[in-house]
Amino acid sequence: MYLAISAVAAMCAFLAAVQTRNTKRLGEDLRVKTVEAESFQLTARTMEQRLHTEEAARMQLADRITKVETALRESEDTACRLRQELQTGRKAAKELQEELDSTKDAHDAAISAMWSARNEVDNLKQENGKLTEALNTEREAAEHLREELLKEQAYRLSTEGRIMREVNNLLCYDGTAHGQEDLSDE
Repeated sequence: MYLAISAVAAMCAFLAAVQTRNTKRLGEDLRVKTVEAESFQLTARTMEQRLHTEEAARMQLADRITKVETALRESEDTACRLRQELQTGRKAAKELQEELDSTKDAHDAAISAMWSARNEVDNLKQENGKLTEALNTEREAAEHLREELLKEQAYRLSTEGRIMREVNNLLCYDGTAHGQEDLSDE
């Protein structure tokens, strides 16, 4: 029995040594697992902080998205209003272009009429020059005829005057040379 007790004691010592070795190994594993757990805990806290940061960023992003959507709606309204103003401006530009074309046509017609009038004035100036030249020729001819007429009248008057004096001398002849008009003056 002593042997059995010794064997049991040896077995217990062996088991105790195995248990000690297992305990050391388990303690070492526990320390490693504790370090890993602390590392995981730190990682979890970091992830949680990141999650809170990302949640805040997501909230800011949601606010920005809302602001962008609002700005987009406002810009669409502005774009619609600007399109309407552009259409109104195009209509006004088209009306102004039509008015400009009408004014241009009237201007072209006025210029054409002005050139026609200028050509007519030039033609009238030429005719006036010809008529002036003809008038000057007629004046010269009339002046020449007038001079001829005056000469003829003077000659006729002098001839008539002589005849009248002769008739007067004949009527008044008293047989003397007295009272006779002298005809030699002429």
